[in-house]
Amino acid sequence: MKEFEFKKSKNSNVIKSIRFDEELFNSINEIVKKANKGKTKKEYSFNGFVCSACYYAIENMKKEE
Repeated sequence: MKEFEFKKSKNSNVIKSIRFDEELFNSINEIVKKANKGKTKKEYSFNGFVCSACYYAIENMKKEE
């Protein structure tokens, strides 16, 4: 399995509303906060994490035959 890579969000132009439970929402915010720590400007976003996680999940799903 390939290692998860947190990519910067770009070319995200489709708007979709999803709901997160509070624990998951807070966890993602902490990850984004840590990724941006020490940077002069915000490089990573909540949206970037969610998109990266979705691509990772799709790429690592077992292929159906």
